[in-house]
Amino acid sequence: MAEKLKSTKSKKQTGVAAPVLQSLIGVCNGHKTDMDAARGELGAAVKKAEDVHGVHRRAFNDCRKLSRMEDAARADYLRAFDDYRAKLELNPPPDLFETAGDGDEEKRRAEQAAKAKADDEVVERNSKALRGGIQQLAH
Repeated sequence: MAEKLKSTKSKKQTGVAAPVLQSLIGVCNGHKTDMDAARGELGAAVKKAEDVHGVHRRAFNDCRKLSRMEDAARADYLRAFDDYRAKLELNPPPDLFETAGDGDEEKRRAEQAAKAKADDEVVERNSKALRGGIQQLAH
C-alpha cells in the first residue's frame, strides 16, 4: 500500500510519498520500454511474413484480433460484418484471372491440347513407318 506523507505541521496532510511515486514511474517506464521492444519485434515478424510469404498485414491483424475473441463474440461480429458488407456493397469485384478461364485462356489451352494431340499422331505414324525399315530408293 502507498505510504502516506507525515505532516510536520499541526495541519494534517495526506497523499502518496514522493519516493513511492518515483518508484512507480520507474517501474512503468521499464514496462513501457519492454512493450515498445515487443511491439518492434512483432512488427518485424509481420513485415518479414509480408515480404517472404505475401501476408496481408491488415487482414492478418484482423485475424489475430478474431482469434482472441470468444466463439460467440466472434460469430456475432462476423455475422454483422458480412451483413454490413453486403448492405454497403463492399464485396470485392470478380477476380480478373478467375473470369479469364471462361474466355481466352480456356480457348488457348484447348488449342494447345489439340495441337499436341496432332503432333503425337504424326510421331506415331512416323514411328510405325520406321519400324518397317528404311527402304532403298529406286534409281
